[in-house]
Amino acid sequence: MVPAWSHKPNYMSSTLILASMMKCKICDREFKTQQALNSHVGYHNNPNRISGFKKYHNDVKKGLAKLNNQYTKSKELGIEAIGLSDETKKRMKEIATKKSNDYWADPKNKKEQSDRMKKIVLDNPDSYSAHNVSGRVKSFEFIDSFGNKIKLKGKWELKIANFFNDKNIKWTNKITPVSYFWNNDWHLYFPDFYLPDFDVYVEIKGYERNRDIEKWLQFKEKLLVVKKNEIKDLEKWYLENF
Repeated sequence: MVPAWSHKPNYMSSTLILASMMKCKICDREFKTQQALNSHVGYHNNPNRISGFKKYHNDVKKGLAKLNNQYTKSKELGIEAIGLSDETKKRMKEIATKKSNDYWADPKNKKEQSDRMKKIVLDNPDSYSAHNVSGRVKSFEFIDSFGNKIKLKGKWELKIANFFNDKNIKWTNKITPVSYFWNNDWHLYFPDFYLPDFDVYVEIKGYERNRDIEKWLQFKEKLLVVKKNEIKDLEKWYLENF
């Protein structure tokens, strides 16, 4: 079985009308108007182009253009700018929230976003390994055995990285993700460390779930799992595995 995000379109085309929505045949993104779709397809044909709106704001930042809106005009005229009322702001927020909730309530939209993110990860593995950290643990900036600036997730990873350094074991956490199948969908797995001299991956796991066990079974390379009770005595773990 091949993950859906591994397929790439091999054509450049215009539009496909589906019901009341217009779909881009290059990436399947849907649009409500022909103008929006044409603009989107233009970026596929010329991905390096800069929109007039973006160019204008870039020029403003560089001092090459003058910002022109109701606030700057009011300042020039010496009058108070008319802003949005609190009621209008509240209403706009409610509309935006409902629109977002309705969009993400659709399983199709969730699946498309998930596939897009998985493809981005596969195309840019370094951005989602050495620098990808969990928000629930403290991260530590570190240098791996090859001089790469990386981040470690939590004190357990920090302890093991220092342990490897003390043992002169070369290690890194810049790892290409591996696909595994779980709960009727494909996911990406990043082991915590790779030891090239031993050609072995290391995973730190305080609590095992069924999902963890399944992805380890699907992982085809040699993998050592450091469990919570083993972190307290890494010397013993090392002697038992190396």
